[in-house]
This record gives sequence, C-alpha cells and structure tokens, in this order.
Amino acid sequence: MKQILIYQSKTGYTKKYVDCLSRRIADLEIVEAKKMKWRELKNYDFIFYGAPLRNNKILGLDKFLKHYEKFKDKNIFIFATGFEPISDSKKENVILANALNYYHVRLYLLPGGLNFSKFPKVLQKIIAKGLKEEAKKQNLPEEQVLNRIDNPIDMTDMNSLDKMLDVYHALVLKGK
Repeated sequence: MKQILIYQSKTGYTKKYVDCLSRRIADLEIVEAKKMKWRELKNYDFIFYGAPLRNNKILGLDKFLKHYEKFKDKNIFIFATGFEPISDSKKENVILANALNYYHVRLYLLPGGLNFSKFPKVLQKIIAKGLKEEAKKQNLPEEQVLNRIDNPIDMTDMNSLDKMLDVYHALVLKGK
C-alpha cells in the first residue's frame, strides 16, 4: 500500500501537522506541492493534501484537483489550517469556495496560527497601518495593537488529527 502527503506551508503551521503525520503513519511519502510530479498520483492508494486557508480557499488545491481524474478512485484526505474558529458554517464555506462538493474527498479543518513576520514586508506594512488605525478608533495604545505583529499566535493541536487518522486506520484495516 502506497501513500503520499502533498503539502504547502507558508508560515509553518501546516508543516507542523505534516511532521506529526509523518510520525503517525508508517511509510508516508512527503512531498512539497511545488516538487510534486502529478502524473505519479495514480500509483498511490492513499493521498493526503494539506495547505493553509486564505479567505476560505485552500492554497494550491485547485492545481491538485486539476489532476483528479488520475486518482479519483483513491482514498483522498484534504486538510487545511487556518486562524479562524472551526465550525460547521466555516466548513461549508470552505467546501463551497473550493468546489469540493463536486469531488469525492474527505475534508478536515485544523487550527493553525498567525505569524505576521512570515508575511511579505509590504503586507506587514499594510497590516501595521490598519492596526494603527484600529488602535486610534478603539482608543488603545498603539504599541498594544502593534504587539500582535511581533508575537505569533500558534493554535496548532496535534490531537485535532485524531479524527482523520481514525478514518485512515479504519480504511487500512478494511484493506481499501
């Protein structure tokens, strides 16, 4: 049984889950999406794709799903990390934004984090300007609000992988 995990990670939160999965699933091949040879997906029984969420879109998922015909009969697990709270309505928005209702895949939303220092400098300046304006509106000290930029927020929780792993192990036991 061959299995692969393809991923993108911009700020490192998705990569934390990838590293955990590599320890919890034996013989899991790990490949960054930009290095993936998409034609090879047909050779795998289990395919995992993980990436961050941006405005309900899973980064790079459209490129991954462009090759869906090559692996549509495989077990496909998609996970996305984000900063927003996870809820049924959030999951529905992600499904709709990524057109996942047209594919036979399993979707898992995982808590990620926020690290402004990993953003491009131009974006950091735009965010800082917005935070300064917000501080003025709320009569807060500017330093207090700008402190959000300097202090990353990490909400990753490796236990949140348990549901996905339970489904994976059940399928392996059934020999699917």
